Order: sequence, then C-alpha cells, then structure tokens
Amino acid sequence: MRRSIRYLTLALALLLALLVPRLRAAGQKQLEPEFHTSDRCLACHNGLRTPAGDDVSIGFAWRASIMANSARDPYWQASVRREDIDHPEARAEIEDGCADCHMPMARYQAKLQGRPGEVFAHLPFDRDPKKNAAAEDGVSCSLCHQIGKEKLGTRESFNGGFVIDPPRQKGDHSEYGPFAIQAGQAHIMQTSTGGFRPVEAAQHIRDSAMCATCHTLYTKSLNSDGKQIGTFPEQMPYLEWLHSDYPAKSTCQSCHMPEVHGDAPITAVLGVLRQGVRQHSFVGANFFMLRMLNSHREDLSVSAMPLELTAGAEKTAEFLQSQAARVTIRDIKARSAQLTLDRVGRFCLPEHLTGLAGIENKAVFVGRLDKFEIWNPDRLEAATSQDKTVAAEVADELDL
Repeated sequence: MRRSIRYLTLALALLLALLVPRLRAAGQKQLEPEFHTSDRCLACHNGLRTPAGDDVSIGFAWRASIMANSARDPYWQASVRREDIDHPEARAEIEDGCADCHMPMARYQAKLQGRPGEVFAHLPFDRDPKKNAAAEDGVSCSLCHQIGKEKLGTRESFNGGFVIDPPRQKGDHSEYGPFAIQAGQAHIMQTSTGGFRPVEAAQHIRDSAMCATCHTLYTKSLNSDGKQIGTFPEQMPYLEWLHSDYPAKSTCQSCHMPEVHGDAPITAVLGVLRQGVRQHSFVGANFFMLRMLNSHREDLSVSAMPLELTAGAEKTAEFLQSQAARVTIRDIKARSAQLTLDRVGRFCLPEHLTGLAGIENKAVFVGRLDKFEIWNPDRLEAATSQDKTVAAEVADELDL
C-alpha cells in the first residue's frame, strides 16, 4: 500500500512538473513588435563626417528623403481621398491598403491590434502630435531595420507584406544592419532607445527583396459598388529589376543608397570608421515632390530643413542625369513620311518605305489615334502574334 502511494505521489509530481511551465506560458502574453520614432535615432546618427570632412549624417539625409515624407506626400493624400470619395463603402479597405507603406508603423500597430490601418484619422498630424507621431514618421528607421527575412521575395511579401520580427525577450528588439557591432556599443543603443539592439544581418538587409515589400504594388480594381473585379499591377520596379540584367550587377540599395567613398562612421558615439557605409538619401526620380514639400513645409508639417530638402532635390536631379537609363531613337525620318493627297484623294508611298515594310501588291491600314500605319499583311500577323505571346508571358509572370 505504501509503495502504491509512493508511486502515485511521484506520478503527480511528474505531471505537475510538466504542466506548470505550460500553464505559465499560456498565461503570458506573446511579445509583439514595437516601434520608436526617428527622434530616438537622430541624436547618435547625425554629425557624421569622413576623415576628409564630408558630412555623411544618416539622420539629416533620411529626413529630407521621400521615405521620411511618405505620409506627408500631398499627391498620395489626394489620391487616397479621391478613392474614398469614389468608393465610400470600401473606405476602410482602401485606407488600410494605402497606409501599409506610407504610414507603415501606425498601420502595423493597428494590424497587431486587429483593426485596419487608417489615413485621414491621423491628419492633420499636429492635431494630436503624440497619437499621430508613428504615422507622420513615414518609412522610418525603426520600420526598415526591424524587417526580418521571413517571406522576402515572395508574392505574399508584396503590398507591404513585410514581417517585423518580435522581440526575443522583453526589452530586446532586434534592429538589423549590415555591420557587426561591438557589445559595448550595442549596449549603449539598447539602453538609450528603450530596448532596441543592433544585430548584424548583412545578407537580408542588403537584399533587393526587402525593398520589394513596398515597391511591388498590386492594386485592387473596384466596380461602382466597391466590389473587387480584378487586380492591377500598378508598380512593379522589383519584378522589372528581377527580369533585367541588373541582378547580376547591382541591388536596389547599391543605386538608391550611394556608397560613401572611403571609410566613414555610422554613429557619433564611439563611432569607428567602416568600409561600405551607405548614405540614406534614397535618391530616385521625384525631385518635384521634394521641392513641393519645401515650398509648402508649414501646411504639410515638414520637419526637414529647407537646405536639406534643396540638397535632396539637387542630388535627385544629378542622379537622373548621371545614372538613369538613356533611350535614343534613331532614323525616325527614314521610317516615316508625311504625304499629301492628289486631287482625287490618292497618295503614293515612297519607294524606300515600301521596300522597308515589304509592301508589294497588298497592304493593311492600322489606326493609331491621329495617325495610321501601313503594313504588309503577313508581317502584321506575325507581329500581332508575337505581341500576344509576350503579353501572355508577362501576365503569367505577374500572376494576373
């Protein structure tokens, strides 16, 4: 009898040992991602100079970029408002789909709370600065540097489908970057930011697929009742890049985040000189918007200084002039002609054009708005067939 009681006691003790940790875990709330606004980053990541004296401050460059001002963009705001007016019954879905990349921190927080992201609930920003701070900060430091490698490059990651890695433990949020950071310096950042620790992740932080999460946009097409009737590939720079010869040459970051020539620090506090530091100017093509932000800085609550925005617009124009693709069309006159009709409405094609087009005794007229083309029937059929084949391949690539 005593032996039976002993075995029963041991069995109960073993059962409790297995159940108690599980019950504790079930009672604990799962840790979720958090964000902090850029003001927590600028103090340490400004005032950066190379040994040659060049200013490579990360915070100032970012503050005057389109990324920092994505939520202030008046053209974007107007576009969302237009969609809300046209489809009031789909307003919540429209704003959620537009906030995911223009107000990503506020939208991600809303997603964690089980509600859609909002746009105009945050405007104007100065109506409630504390509540609207995350939305106003646009594509901020704490957003991009917390994106994990999960799902990158997949269709699921597009349209703002990035994944923010949760903290490993309370007060330990990973902020990914391309460099290994010494323990002492990591401790400084973790304590000064309230729990955000730098972690080396050179591979995925430099991957174009990370940029693709917001720079690949499939827009839902809605009918007059606000019901989805299709999907439109609105912005496809990542997939265009992926199907070009550039993947073997350069990434998104290598062009749009110019590399600093020579050594440079990445922090003003105990910063060490490093090779391969990249500027956070995010040069692209939208110098017009940077100038608009500068001209209407009060109305749009712009925080970047006028000289910073002017410098950003000038760098963008220089980038377009020196790095953008150049397309040259030659021999236009040799392939077209302006003809006059005779008294009975006839005209004669120049011999050099009939020979070029292969026109002999038959021709087909193809309307092109206020002009028309004249084709050899067999060549037109072959060209049309080729166009259909290419269109089908592209539609398949884009999963339309």
